[in-house]
Amino acid sequence: MTASFDFHHVFNSAPVPAVVMTTDLIIADVNEAFLATTGRARDELLGVGLFTAFPPEPGEPEPSGAQRLLKSIQHVMETRQPDTMALQRYAISRSTPQGTVYEERFWTAVNTPIFDAQGNIEGICHSTTDVTELHAPKAQAQTASGIAAINATPQAKEDLFTHAQTVLEVNRALDVERSRLRHLFDQAPGFVAFMHGPEHVFELVNQAFYRHVGQRDLIGKPIRAAMPELEGQGYFELIDQVYRTGEPFVGRDMLALLRNHPDGVPREIYVDIVFQPITGADGRVSGIVVEGHDITAHKRIEDKLRESDERWKFILEGSDDGLWDWDLQTNDVAVSDRLREILGYAEGERILSHEKYMECIHPDDRQRVKEGFEAVLRSDNSFSAEYRVSMREGVCKWVHARGKVVSRDARGRALRICGAITDISEQKHSEQQIWRQANFDALTGLPNRSLFRERLEHEVKLSQRTGLPIALFFIDLDRFKEVNDLLGHDVGDVLLTQAAQRISRNVRASDTVARLGGDEFTVILPGFRDAADVQQIAQKIIDALAKPFRLGGELLYISGSIGITLCPLDSCEPEDLLRNADQAMYVAKNAGRNQFSFFTPSMQKAAASRLRLIADLREALPRGQFKVLFQPIIDLSTNRIVKAEALLRWHHPEQGLCHPSQFIPLAEETGLIHEIGSWVFMQSAAWSQRWSLQRGEPFQISVNKSPVQFLAEDDESNWAGYLAELGISRNSISIEITEGVLLNASASVTDKLLDYRDAGIQVALDDFGTGYSSMSYLKKFDIDYLKIDQSFVQDMPHDQGSRTIAETMIMMAHKLGLKVIAEGIETEEQRVLLAAAGCDFGQGFLFARALEPEELEGMLRREAAAV
Repeated sequence: MTASFDFHHVFNSAPVPAVVMTTDLIIADVNEAFLATTGRARDELLGVGLFTAFPPEPGEPEPSGAQRLLKSIQHVMETRQPDTMALQRYAISRSTPQGTVYEERFWTAVNTPIFDAQGNIEGICHSTTDVTELHAPKAQAQTASGIAAINATPQAKEDLFTHAQTVLEVNRALDVERSRLRHLFDQAPGFVAFMHGPEHVFELVNQAFYRHVGQRDLIGKPIRAAMPELEGQGYFELIDQVYRTGEPFVGRDMLALLRNHPDGVPREIYVDIVFQPITGADGRVSGIVVEGHDITAHKRIEDKLRESDERWKFILEGSDDGLWDWDLQTNDVAVSDRLREILGYAEGERILSHEKYMECIHPDDRQRVKEGFEAVLRSDNSFSAEYRVSMREGVCKWVHARGKVVSRDARGRALRICGAITDISEQKHSEQQIWRQANFDALTGLPNRSLFRERLEHEVKLSQRTGLPIALFFIDLDRFKEVNDLLGHDVGDVLLTQAAQRISRNVRASDTVARLGGDEFTVILPGFRDAADVQQIAQKIIDALAKPFRLGGELLYISGSIGITLCPLDSCEPEDLLRNADQAMYVAKNAGRNQFSFFTPSMQKAAASRLRLIADLREALPRGQFKVLFQPIIDLSTNRIVKAEALLRWHHPEQGLCHPSQFIPLAEETGLIHEIGSWVFMQSAAWSQRWSLQRGEPFQISVNKSPVQFLAEDDESNWAGYLAELGISRNSISIEITEGVLLNASASVTDKLLDYRDAGIQVALDDFGTGYSSMSYLKKFDIDYLKIDQSFVQDMPHDQGSRTIAETMIMMAHKLGLKVIAEGIETEEQRVLLAAAGCDFGQGFLFARALEPEELEGMLRREAAAV
């Protein structure tokens, strides 16, 4: 699309007849309206002189229409300004079998100069309007006058009746013609108005005029009163100027703001308009004719074409396309410099033939491209294809090629095909990146949940066709949250990446490892031979995850819990398989972690029960279903109760007494542990204060603090502040934590332990010896008590190894300045052995079970009375 093409389209479709001439009056172009008005064909006029195409009528009185037209054009050439010709007679010649005849026509015309880029006049545009119809009544009136004159002769006096009848017929004819002309006037597509006098009073207005200004009262009103919205738009001044000077005004593409009714909102229209003076017999201006056309639609089209031209110009100038032109007869291919650049050729260097170029196309794409070319040669369709092509330097690029046959011979055979090639390598790279981002986990590079689901669905369908089974693993990293909370998300991300690598290294190449999110991974194992294969792979993953991770000079320990489900044994629905594996994973986690578990149907019932228990747990604290019991801790050297451990119990309304192992993991998982743990702490603090006052000395109560509570970055429980408000004695409360808190500890753990010390809260390390036990914890952190797990205590009487371990832990703890509490003492023999080994404190059923607060208070009173 070019600017000249668009101009010609607008010019040719304009409703005003127009002809373009060179300065020597050779016709260069005419529009359709001009051809229709003059009754000529285009090829009769182009390249012909104006007065040759439209010769003057012989015998026409001077100055003739041709002379007036020539004078106007000369005036335009001299002044370089448009010139208007008002109501000029110029007869149009027509060829008939009887010879050339001249049809009388009347015109108004405007001659406008056309300038070249240097500002020189290179042509004239002659636009005209045929107004013959408006002059016909005047001619007929003159004819009627002639008839009356004839009837005034002596010969006519003999028949006055005939004379009167003739006059009547002429008047009737005039009335008919007047009505016809008024109808034509009203139906004219352009708007027309006649105004008289210096106030420009409306005298006659056609329907087109009313369509633009609304059916308002115009006739008999001055234009300023009838159309006040034109004030300030310059039109009143132009009309005054035309009336004052007698010079017509021709306006193009003029903006007007008009109302459809007096109170309406002004709307924008664009008009081509002429203000033509009306002169009387004395040559003075008596009125003005306003005529014009609403060109708003054309203006919008022109604006859009102009915008389109600018866009296309910008696109073509900034286009990154390489162009090619293939002559099928000679097999020559002409290309643009940009195409040479795309294909790796130097400027001006001869490019490959079409056959050689086809050889450079990637083998996987070549046949498709070849078939596309052959198809377009046989049809009128366009060719479009994306494919890879090898460059001269060995680089492979993605290109988008388009082409179309532009020339065929008489038999329809393609002679020439043209097109363009765009380098879309970056686009393809971006698409690949987008695809990867949509389908792969950015951190680990593994398939994400979306791609996992797609592959699982594919493998299930394949399994149904082949009959081969599928195993699905659901893997959750044990204690990952602790690491993430303690050491930060950056370390957590590195740990996830290394865990993903370990899982991937322990599966087959045909298996899919995916990360669903957080610390959850899945593995799809298609086509395994038997369950032993599945177990072997699961155990390899378990073993790999249990090995220490070295991150930033620190050794970190986690493990993995794996749930396994089988297709088609358990289900053939992807949703069910994922849910089954998830449920089996929770079973493995609740069974002690660091293991795998196969799905069983009973797990579905357990999972439903688990969800109900979580719902009930949310209501337990508000409904007063929790109770804190206290188990006494005995000084083994005096056998007196010196402290107690707070133990939480839940009295479920339906299930009865629930052991903490049933609901504490759920409380940790749901975050309820924070609220529940704080309630237990406050209950313990209140009883410790009560019993300390009764005894006259601090009575310490140990409160278990979950790793989820301890490691939470946003832990809002200010236990130290609460104790300060309560005014409780120092060392009245101790906090029991597990080795897991210290296993992957960060500086924040040390800070919290120091805060507890400053607040007078002591710290006990619970279940010591059951995990990744290390005496380095005891040196590194501010720990007050070491609690030996009951598994060692129970085996001491009959297992020398357990006895030795317990004795060693007691000795080493004492050397580090720690006191030791032994849990689970159930027999006198156990008590004796522990006391002999130097153990400081003990608790267990030998002394007392977990007691109601009132029961413990009674024991304390009885013990005090016995002293």
